[in-house]
Amino acid sequence: MRFEKLKKNIQGYDNLSLPQMVKVKQKFKSDTIEDVRAELNNQLDINIDSKAIQKLKSKKIGISAGSRGIPFYKELLKVICDKLKSWGAIPFVFPAMGSHAGGTAESQKDFLKEYGITEEYLGAPILSSMEVVEVAKLEDGMPVYCDKYAAEADGIVLFHKVKPHTHFKGNHESGLLKMIGIGIGKHKGASTFHKKGFDHFDKYLVDVAEAFLDNINVVFGVGVIQNAYDLLGKIEVIPTDQIIQKDAELLSIAKKEMARIKFDDIDVLIIDEIGKNISGTGFDTNISGRIEVESQREKFKEIAPNIKKIVLLDISEQSHGNATGLGEADLISYRFVNKIDFATTYTNVITNNYLKAAAMPLYSNSDLDAIKIAILTGINTNYKNPKIVRIKNTSLLEEIEVSVAYIDEIKQRNDIEIINEPYNWKFNENDDLW
Repeated sequence: MRFEKLKKNIQGYDNLSLPQMVKVKQKFKSDTIEDVRAELNNQLDINIDSKAIQKLKSKKIGISAGSRGIPFYKELLKVICDKLKSWGAIPFVFPAMGSHAGGTAESQKDFLKEYGITEEYLGAPILSSMEVVEVAKLEDGMPVYCDKYAAEADGIVLFHKVKPHTHFKGNHESGLLKMIGIGIGKHKGASTFHKKGFDHFDKYLVDVAEAFLDNINVVFGVGVIQNAYDLLGKIEVIPTDQIIQKDAELLSIAKKEMARIKFDDIDVLIIDEIGKNISGTGFDTNISGRIEVESQREKFKEIAPNIKKIVLLDISEQSHGNATGLGEADLISYRFVNKIDFATTYTNVITNNYLKAAAMPLYSNSDLDAIKIAILTGINTNYKNPKIVRIKNTSLLEEIEVSVAYIDEIKQRNDIEIINEPYNWKFNENDDLW
């Protein structure tokens, strides 16, 4: 399917010129781990006692691998594999992605390969299946599922990053408990869980985790936190009996460490790329404040800038056309609309029950076309001097581009630095930025 360019007649379009831009550096307070392999090795040595290690000899142990990008992802998984082998265990890795990455066993294994996570690199098998086993049932009858290979193993290691969720707020959001309830439950578990609705996620994450931990031998957990610079700020190896408590504690740290756009009012936010490797919603709603869950909207508006229009220019290669989240934008580029894999995108949003996340906004004839329409349709926007912010994606917020309308404000602040002189936009022969 190919979308065609459209002829439009828009008042004021031809007379609109884009403002000059400057690059700025946003300054955040964040800890960074210099040697992540050494830190994880040290954490494993300190937090796993000798008695637990003795029980691992000749035992088949699965390690969960999610769909979210993590700095040094493959290296961290290899450290866990190597450590388990040094303890006499027989490790393997299994995709724990719910319905992500196409929702098939083969596609999920291929997805890990794009992060460099292969059997050759790990020195351990990658066992991928969409089959699940029901391992428990909650009091209200809700089943708790586990990946077939993980359920058949002698034990599993929970490995995941902990971060604020993009659809709800609570004591537990996106972390080790979510990995249990949704990631390890595969497509069936994810679908079952999402039917409860995001307003009840916090409670069910705990209930499902407790039932799971009572019935599956979780050897230990490994939680990681990315700082404001998208680097690893914390790694923690967690004994099984502390997983629920530590998941909440790590989330609290992650919320403080999270980067943000440091401008309160934005006429147009331009995002170069979105994707499932960046955020569950393609672009992080904690940054944009845009969310389709009506009951949670005010909570997200409180932590995000006031943004009139959002323009999306591209889908990351790692997302393979999964455009989940585009429904929260106002405009998409011509490049974007012709990259959408509707089957993958629809599978994702049908699983989580929020169809608006896949609703297609207006598409434009080019990048320039999208930006100009966004400016012209902003209520009370100063067309001659609009406030524009451009970012690579919602994970990379240290160096961003802003229009010259912000210069006076920036000069009064010590947490934002201008790093070059104003410059004009550079579009190619197709009016695209690349």
